[in-house]
Amino acid sequence: MRKVALMLVLVALVFALPAKAGSGEIGADFGHTSFDSDVSSESGTQYGLRGGWHFTKLFELEGQWQDASASDDFADVSLNTMMVNAVFNFHPTDRIVPYCLGGIGQAKLEFDTPFGSVDDSGNAYQIAVGSRFLFGQAKKAGLRVELSSVSEDSFEETTTSTNLNVGFTWQLGS
Repeated sequence: MRKVALMLVLVALVFALPAKAGSGEIGADFGHTSFDSDVSSESGTQYGLRGGWHFTKLFELEGQWQDASASDDFADVSLNTMMVNAVFNFHPTDRIVPYCLGGIGQAKLEFDTPFGSVDDSGNAYQIAVGSRFLFGQAKKAGLRVELSSVSEDSFEETTTSTNLNVGFTWQLGS
């Protein structure tokens, strides 16, 4: 619970910065997760929320929460991550904004079996590439497509999952 409170405080501080410093962005994603074979033999679904602040046209800092889950023959698997991402935006046009990001945070991996549940938390890291496709006259709303690789340390092992997400994003402020 302390980690959730810390993330909420971070997101609140990012949005509390003065408007002169840049603009905010919020969004929600839904996608597909290919779990590491050491976690599950099945792929799953993933959903997430994010909020960030554009300090410059090129650089953004964002907080991100994601939950991925799948079921295989042995267990229901859930991977919950909270990340702080450094996002580097490129602007070839005013409607298409490709980006790359790197993030660090926490992950909780949980297995729920007929015999009981077990979970472990650890550090998490991610790298991703994607693009925003902005629409509307003001170009404040858009579709966000992202491919990411998330590595997490739990159960004394590092596993890596791959996510393909599609979501909506809304830019706030100037």
